[in-house]
Amino acid sequence: MANTSLLEKIRRASRVYVIGNGWSYANAMHIANDLIACGVRAYTLDPATLTATANDYGYERAFARWLGIMGDKGDLVIALSGSGTSPNILRGLETAQALGMDFHLVTDYLKNRDMQQSEEDQIVLGHHIMKALRDSG
Repeated sequence: MANTSLLEKIRRASRVYVIGNGWSYANAMHIANDLIACGVRAYTLDPATLTATANDYGYERAFARWLGIMGDKGDLVIALSGSGTSPNILRGLETAQALGMDFHLVTDYLKNRDMQQSEEDQIVLGHHIMKALRDSG
């Protein structure tokens, strides 16, 4: 879905799944909560299920397994990744694509910026999306 803004993807989605690692995972939980406050059906993988799935199936498969069970065509995956190269994020996006889900990767990988700036940009983007959703009614 080329040239479609993240905001439009969110508005169009049946459900929104937000994934990330480390601080990006914390940002994913924050952004999902903000989306819920705006009436969006948004989800993250809770820490207990994430670690149990990682233990049983390998961390690189945790998001792919979750999305494979929960996701459906018409849903959206927002992937937060400072590097853009994390195997578990990439496998999750592959699963989303195979299911016909839309996806949006938020990364600073090509900008050669430090991880802290990348993670700060993620939450700023989330707040801009929340404000736009809230202001549009």
